[in-house]
Amino acid sequence: MKRNRLCALLALAVVLSLTACGGKDTPGSASGNGTQSNPPSQSGQPVQSTQPSGGVNVEAYVFRTGEATVAVNDDMADVLSALGEPQSYFEAESCAFEGLDKTYTYSGFVITTRPDGEKDYVNSILLTDDSVTTPEGLFIGSDYDDVIAVYGESTGGFDTLLTYTKNGTVLNFILTDGTVISIEYLAE
Repeated sequence: MKRNRLCALLALAVVLSLTACGGKDTPGSASGNGTQSNPPSQSGQPVQSTQPSGGVNVEAYVFRTGEATVAVNDDMADVLSALGEPQSYFEAESCAFEGLDKTYTYSGFVITTRPDGEKDYVNSILLTDDSVTTPEGLFIGSDYDDVIAVYGESTGGFDTLLTYTKNGTVLNFILTDGTVISIEYLAE
């Protein structure tokens, strides 16, 4: 129960951070007309992801749900095509970019985007409960030793925040009492 409340508070913090500049809830469906850009990883290892600036393929940390693979900097139209309509959607004027930051909530995870011209790109992926995992099998509720066994020593140097960076993607694990309470993929 305590863990569920903490996860809900973390998700709320993400949404509230987007409202700092003001915004509005926009009802309606979120639909895209692209195709999935990244094939699922068979081994649970990072897969190729297309970066929006320059279109260069690089290896990065990714999130998988079902047959869909989502990476930071993916075109959100492609992600929506792969994932379908979210449970909820929120948009707010961006404080850092010209346009709207958008938040798409799905069962077990939340995706935020940043605008770039006429397109929106994945800016972060927050896992919100233990119903989803990283491709390597880690989830909210995993312990410190599990994270270290999969990813190695953290570059962050804290027992409560384990940070891993690969080619423009930051993967953060927040821990309390040695247990993962938050997993987030962020643009570097």
